[in-house]
Amino acid sequence: MVDSSCMKLPLGHRTFRPIAGQWHSNLRGEVVQGVFRVISLIYFDARSCSSIAFVRAKENVVGRKLCFAAIVLGLSFMDACAGDWNQWRGSNRDGLAVDSPRLIGALPAEGLRPVWKSEAIRSGRAGGWGSPVVAEGKVYLFAHERVQLREPGKKKYPWLAPEKRTGMSAEEYAEYEVNRRNEDEAHAKAYQFRELVYCLDGRTGGTLWKNEADSLYSRFPQSGSATVMGDRLYILGAGLHARCLDAQTGNEIWSQRLEGEFRDEFFQSSIAIAEGVVVLMCQGLIGLDVATGKPLWTGDAKALRGSHSSPVVWKHEGRELIVVNVASGRTACVDPRSGEELWRVASAAGVSTPLIVGNRLLTYGNSRKGGLRCFEMSAEGATPVWEFHGTADKGSSPVAVGESVFVQGERKLACVSLETGRAEWSTTLDLSRPQYTSLIAADGKVFYALEGLLCFNASREGFEPLIEAKMDAAGLMAPESVFRARLGLDALEKEPGGLEESVRLLQKTIGRAGPVACVTPAIAGGRLYLRVSDGIVCYDLRAVGE
Repeated sequence: MVDSSCMKLPLGHRTFRPIAGQWHSNLRGEVVQGVFRVISLIYFDARSCSSIAFVRAKENVVGRKLCFAAIVLGLSFMDACAGDWNQWRGSNRDGLAVDSPRLIGALPAEGLRPVWKSEAIRSGRAGGWGSPVVAEGKVYLFAHERVQLREPGKKKYPWLAPEKRTGMSAEEYAEYEVNRRNEDEAHAKAYQFRELVYCLDGRTGGTLWKNEADSLYSRFPQSGSATVMGDRLYILGAGLHARCLDAQTGNEIWSQRLEGEFRDEFFQSSIAIAEGVVVLMCQGLIGLDVATGKPLWTGDAKALRGSHSSPVVWKHEGRELIVVNVASGRTACVDPRSGEELWRVASAAGVSTPLIVGNRLLTYGNSRKGGLRCFEMSAEGATPVWEFHGTADKGSSPVAVGESVFVQGERKLACVSLETGRAEWSTTLDLSRPQYTSLIAADGKVFYALEGLLCFNASREGFEPLIEAKMDAAGLMAPESVFRARLGLDALEKEPGGLEESVRLLQKTIGRAGPVACVTPAIAGGRLYLRVSDGIVCYDLRAVGE
């Protein structure tokens, strides 16, 4: 047995209170029932998601039983943590669910109904594109909402799609954009802007707490995802504000206005935690003290400049290092304790999140010229291994399962060998404009949530779809054929004018009810959490018996 009174908790650890607050940080919790006494301590490593139970009991039967129960409690907590999706792209920020149970390989014939749907939560232009995260049985979501106060008036300078800029010179378009920015800023005065962090019960979807704060206008809603570590939640808000909340209550612990000028810029990066430092990309790379929010360092304003790519923690030789895509198509490795740049490599990466698999770094570019690239990392630098130029995307990030890397770009979906970079297979998605949304994986299956849900086997042998589903306003997830049958569209299309009416009905039923574009789902413990236009829906994907 280990004497808990002799244990010193390492920096960055916290205690867990397993029995109604009876066991406290660095204290002995004593339970006396006549014949026995147990002294115990359980602590949780917020960085590695591991917990250890230390128990000492008197040598009697009851004491041994209680000792065993305490150990089981600690292991149960460890299992719950291992299944968390506590930050953007999961616990390791790689899109891969840790310790997933077996998942269904097909939907029920009648479709799958959600376990729950949350209260109304705005999205898109009205609420942002932040992705849900899951920690210790709770679901968290950051939203940057606007509430209209008065009629803003008609715009003279709307956004122009590329095809509508034909005939404009570069100078004319630049002037148009200046006018559009000024007009948008003036129109923003007709709205009130708020930042909200929602905490939902993972079992029921009920709102446990909601933190609301006044916010500022940004050209696009601020859309980073929350990062939950231990009992704290971290988020980068609008106007260069980083905030830390109590994950249990929603109370604000600290708020830090970062250095720099702000007008209407938006930064969609999500926070990483390494070596007791909050690392965030906001104009440049910045390090804050995890406990107080006090600025520790600011990276080189030019060399480490960036806006939307999220930093990733690389665990190497007992150290935690930060890897992040920066300006000019470079990827840099930084010491989180000092902000010192250790190395950089020409990766042609865009605003996607770097993917780390062991000591291999995968970066993804905005164009096929940049493509998907693989490097072998060391403390001294990163050496190119291979390049794949079959896909590209403005913000989507790949996922690796076993020896394969799965990547989406344009309307292409490809499987690439992690070892060689050779394309194992590729297919074309039947989607209008797939972009930004990232792939995730669990139980040997890959998921892509855009205009519905696609799930396919993480196999290098070929594209094997398992689920191809749409959703209606009630959250029913089913193949399009199920909705067609419910609406009687086959019969309708045989009538005069029925084809047009069929298209209208189908679009009304499933056209706008699916996952929000640019948002990536979370999957934890076999449950899938999707952000839809008016909230979050949860689906239980566990196979029978799990």
